[in-house]
Amino acid sequence: MGKKKGSFRVKQVGPKGGGAGSLNPLAELMIPPEEMITLPPKPDPNTMHFWPLHETFSMKYKNFNVLWPTYMDSTKSVAKGRRLSKDDSVEEPSVYEISEALQSLQIRHVLQPFKGYPRDVESRWDNPGRVLVDMDGYKRIHVQDVMEFDIDNDDLTDMEDSPSAPSGPTKITLMRELAKRIPHTQARVKRLEEKELEIRLKKQKEAEATRVAAASKTKSNTGGLSQGKKKGKKKR
Repeated sequence: MGKKKGSFRVKQVGPKGGGAGSLNPLAELMIPPEEMITLPPKPDPNTMHFWPLHETFSMKYKNFNVLWPTYMDSTKSVAKGRRLSKDDSVEEPSVYEISEALQSLQIRHVLQPFKGYPRDVESRWDNPGRVLVDMDGYKRIHVQDVMEFDIDNDDLTDMEDSPSAPSGPTKITLMRELAKRIPHTQARVKRLEEKELEIRLKKQKEAEATRVAAASKTKSNTGGLSQGKKKGKKKR
């Protein structure tokens, strides 16, 4: 007779009870899925909005000039990119307000709301975006204004030396014109109203929290005094 083959048993090593979670010593420290913070997806920096809309697929914008909100922001320093004087600038203009001002001037442009200005790192979070502007269109509008100025002006001989004569169209003159129009745009008025409402609600919450904390403190002090007055029965 041949030899009988021996048998063996596998001994379980580790905690009893089974289950995948029992083998993880940090299982109790894990955050439940419902309590985990999910960050929003990163917006696409190549997102573009064209104006006018009917030129979305036909507009050639490669040679358009770039306008960053920082260029006209009175709260920014020259080192961070401001290009206008503080008197000519406007406080924290957004790309949507710049776009609305350009629309009022009938100037073609492309809005890129998720671009970040490399020179001003804070603006990437606080006030992102940029606008590509058709300066040739602005120059044509300016030439038309000059022609209307010539027709209305009786003394054309001294027009060039006159301080009231319009200057040549440049990026600076365009930004000055935009800075004048931005405070009256609907986008800015709505944004400032929402900001004011947010500040007012925040102050109300802080006042309510202060009132509740003060009431709780007063109640705890009163309870401590009443407990301190309790004494044992008087001996007769």
